[in-house]
Amino acid sequence: MLKLLKRAGGVLIITALTATAAYAEAVVQVTLIDKAGMAGLSKSMKLGMGMKGDMKNAKMAVNANPKVVTRGTVKFNVTNLASELVHEVILAEVNDENQTLTYDETRDVVDEETIQTLGQVAEIAPSRTASFTLDLKPGKYILYCNYGGHFMAGMWTVVEVE
Repeated sequence: MLKLLKRAGGVLIITALTATAAYAEAVVQVTLIDKAGMAGLSKSMKLGMGMKGDMKNAKMAVNANPKVVTRGTVKFNVTNLASELVHEVILAEVNDENQTLTYDETRDVVDEETIQTLGQVAEIAPSRTASFTLDLKPGKYILYCNYGGHFMAGMWTVVEVE
């Protein structure tokens, strides 16, 4: 009888731990990087999503870890690793990594009227951290900086929610 109770207790503990993990929010660590500051941004590098540019030439980047999370509550911890530039990060749903976003070349930014912003950190100073939390359904989402020239300099990434 004692063996049975111990076994049942162990199963209950494992079940409780598994259930807690299933409902825990996913956390994505996002880093904003620029390798050259504003240098070289006077001409579009054409490294926006779906443009199939050589991302090895990117002067800026958004990194996300992990890139795949489970549906539900997702927290994005954003750190601006730049030494001088203020950045932002915007999250929007996309079809896939080959989708091109409508781009306003006169302002050198993504036309935000054509894409639904789901969450963002509007301004994040160098060496600062901020966060936002959303309830996300399965799909693909882009994280990008929409300050003039940053998106086309490679400052975007795609995360997937399963």
